[in-house]
Amino acid sequence: IELNNMARALTNTALVTILVVVGQLLTSVVGGYAFARLRFPGRDTVFVFYLGTIMIPFVMLIVPLYQLMVLIGWTNRLAALIIPWIFSAYGTFLMRQHFITFPKEIEEAALLDGASRLQILTDIIVPASIPALATQATFTFLYAWNSFIWPLVIINVGNERNHVLTLALNVLRGRASDTPNLILAGAAIAIVPPLIVFILGQRFFVESVASSGVKG
Repeated sequence: IELNNMARALTNTALVTILVVVGQLLTSVVGGYAFARLRFPGRDTVFVFYLGTIMIPFVMLIVPLYQLMVLIGWTNRLAALIIPWIFSAYGTFLMRQHFITFPKEIEEAALLDGASRLQILTDIIVPASIPALATQATFTFLYAWNSFIWPLVIINVGNERNHVLTLALNVLRGRASDTPNLILAGAAIAIVPPLIVFILGQRFFVESVASSGVKG
């Protein structure tokens, strides 16, 4: 039974993590491009307020966010682990800072050739921004995969069908306290994927840092 629960938790964790990573990349790329390249009233003011949300401690958001999930009816559902976290002020800031360094001449030439803003973003800027995207994807993956406090709050302990790995390991710690081999096996399952992602993404960290010092 415990193996089945761990397998289910692993599947849920992978699903939540992938969707959060993809969602954050999409919203951060679109938001970062808008703040970096588009001109609209109050752009800088909106960006400063949005960036200021980074300074709000997560513990202050738990109660209002939980009340919102109750109002929507998303308690005990995986949607509550995904939708609130696909918007990231840090990710938007990271993408904005990267897009600002992108040469305007290339973008202006594409506009003169009749390309739309969306085409420029998807066909020119995004392919040239792989190091920045990989950096954010790695940070987001590690955060989503290791998330514990919010799943503990929003997913009932008895609802093992929607448990993620951190919750399953917490339950396993109590149930299998006399069989440490199971606990260590579960911990290994939780550690290996982030370790692989970090090793694979290390090259992009170096490229991102190196390119940040090059202009023109």
